[in-house]
Amino acid sequence: MKCKSNNNNVIYSYKYHVVFCPKYRRPVLVDGVVDAYSNDNVMGVDLGIKCPAVSYCPDGSVKFYGNGRKNKYIRRHYNNLRKRFQKAKKPKAVVKINNKEQRITKDIDHKLSREIVNMAKAHGVSVIKLERLQNIRSATRTSRKNNHSLHTWSFYRLATFIEYKAKLAGIEVEYVDPAYTSQICPICGSVHHANDRKYMCRCGFHTHRDLLGAINICNSTEYIGNRYTA
Repeated sequence: MKCKSNNNNVIYSYKYHVVFCPKYRRPVLVDGVVDAYSNDNVMGVDLGIKCPAVSYCPDGSVKFYGNGRKNKYIRRHYNNLRKRFQKAKKPKAVVKINNKEQRITKDIDHKLSREIVNMAKAHGVSVIKLERLQNIRSATRTSRKNNHSLHTWSFYRLATFIEYKAKLAGIEVEYVDPAYTSQICPICGSVHHANDRKYMCRCGFHTHRDLLGAINICNSTEYIGNRYTA
């Protein structure tokens, strides 16, 4: 596996291809030329809190997008301001704070979606795969620190922006079943829970948990189709 840093974005290059075999309903490793089940013009994108988005292409290209810590700081900052003005009974100030926060987070989502679609265009991708948004919050691990961010982050809006920009670029967007995308090993098909951000399988495969999600989304054949509200 090769890796390099480009403008603070880590890009990994894998020497293997992982595809999802519909016959056995599990991912399989293909050495060299990818077989008929490969998705060589598809990009999988995993959305999250700590890492806003990760993309994976079958040619081995990977990119991490955004800054989760910065996003959580913005949420906490405006939440604290909101509480202060609510306590002081200043409803106009609360509305002003809400509008400002929405403008900032909307701009972040626009930039993230633009980066994702540009990545897809650069790699000749014709289909971007995302997780079905229904129940994405219940599927995301919660903690005291990210609980507020989880329930205020708009996965739906980011997915909408990706879909809109992809359409303008002539790229389709498909939604797949998110079940076990961050738990199933793309090499042997075993299911394991990640230790925070680190995923390690008994077979020896190990990677970043969000990258694992992007790989499995890319290789998934569990097509659902429509976007669901998060």
